[in-house]
Amino acid sequence: MSAKAPTYRLVVFEEIDDPAAVRDLFVKVTGAHPTDAMQWIARVPGVWHLPLPEKETRSLLDGLYELGVPAEAWRTDQFPELSPARTIHRAACLPEGFRVEGLHGEPTHWAPWPKIEMISAGRIAVDDEYRSGHSRSWPSTIVTGLRALTLRRPEPFDRRAQAQRIPHDPLGEIIIVRRDPRRAYRVIENQMNYAYLGDRLSALASENFPLFLADLCARADDATLTAPTRALLAHSNEAEILFESSQALLEYTTHRLLWSWYRRDREAAGS
Repeated sequence: MSAKAPTYRLVVFEEIDDPAAVRDLFVKVTGAHPTDAMQWIARVPGVWHLPLPEKETRSLLDGLYELGVPAEAWRTDQFPELSPARTIHRAACLPEGFRVEGLHGEPTHWAPWPKIEMISAGRIAVDDEYRSGHSRSWPSTIVTGLRALTLRRPEPFDRRAQAQRIPHDPLGEIIIVRRDPRRAYRVIENQMNYAYLGDRLSALASENFPLFLADLCARADDATLTAPTRALLAHSNEAEILFESSQALLEYTTHRLLWSWYRRDREAAGS
């Protein structure tokens, strides 16, 4: 029985200057519908959503090279998967390294700072909450009864008028990637115990989260900081750091990790 032919994940690293030409390339090589191809191109930089056979992958890489689009391909079985990232609830930024702790403070993982490869932070959009308002008052019930006695329909109950909208601010989140072995950890702003902060500890998670992020970035000197991470540290515009979901942040982190490797290899080749 012959071995199954390997497939590849195609990664594009920059925005497309000539979307129509790239669309035509993907349509020709993969058979994708032009609309589907253009929708993906609009989201580039990113990873093509389907694994590709070697022949198609080579054709796409050659075509993108001619169009001046930086890209590379990874064998599917070697593609760095950060999912699922392990959510941690207690950790400490110590002088010697990053320590993950169990629920009772016992150390469960240790990473010297040079092992921290990337820090990717952002804010995750949270849907607004709707709660039922006050129950209808007695006068309203009496009026409904009188309407029934006179064979008139009761007025419809307006649920929207009774519902109370409770907006929620986006939540901070961090993906921490370590090397050798590669692991990804997730920190969620309101699910974290920040006890290691000591005298700096606040009663509000929203105040502890930026202190934790600043400590993490200050000590992990060798780590790559993504653009939204730097924006969070600088308290920049919310639009620069907002992600629609935790999965979107994880996918962005994976792409930035691949980009850091791509840039490192190109710099090494040019030196």
